[in-house]
Amino acid sequence: MKKEILSVILWAQELVDRKEASDKEVERLARWIGYFQHERLVHLITTVFVGLADMISLVVFLLIPNYYSFALVAALSVLFVFYILHYYALENGVQKLYKLIDDLSA
Repeated sequence: MKKEILSVILWAQELVDRKEASDKEVERLARWIGYFQHERLVHLITTVFVGLADMISLVVFLLIPNYYSFALVAALSVLFVFYILHYYALENGVQKLYKLIDDLSA
C-alpha cells in the first residue's frame, strides 16, 4: 500500500509541475484519493481494535501474570506499533494528495 500511495503522489506531483492537467486526470486522482480514504478508514478501525485488544491483554497480564499472557501482550504490542507506523504513512500520504489536488484545482 505504501508503494502504491507513493507512486500516486509522484504522478500527481508531475501533474502539478506540468501546471496542466486534464479533467480526466484530476478525476482519476480524485478516484485514487477515494480509494486511499477507504483504506485509511479500514486501517483506523483495525488499529483501534488492536490497541484495545493490547490494553485488555495488558490488564489480563497484570491480573494473571504468566508466560502466555506476557506473550499475548508482547505480540499485540508489536502488531500495534506496526499498525501505527502504517497508518501514519497512509495518513500523511492522503494529506499530501489533498494538497496536490488542491494545487491542481486552483
